[in-house]
Amino acid sequence: MKTYDSQNRLAGEINRTFLQDGSVVTTNTIYNPISGQAVSQNISVRNSQSKITTKNTFGRKLLP
Repeated sequence: MKTYDSQNRLAGEINRTFLQDGSVVTTNTIYNPISGQAVSQNISVRNSQSKITTKNTFGRKLLP
């Protein structure tokens, strides 16, 4: 799901992927609406045993 600012520029997006092994990968990316560059990205993985791992990046994007 993408979010846009009041001038219809991309400001963020959230993606969720369900894997066959029961894991769920969620990415939340925040963009600079003026330049379009990724400002930060949060990646969370919940495995089939419900253990959650999180990775935060700033100034770049690791996953699409």
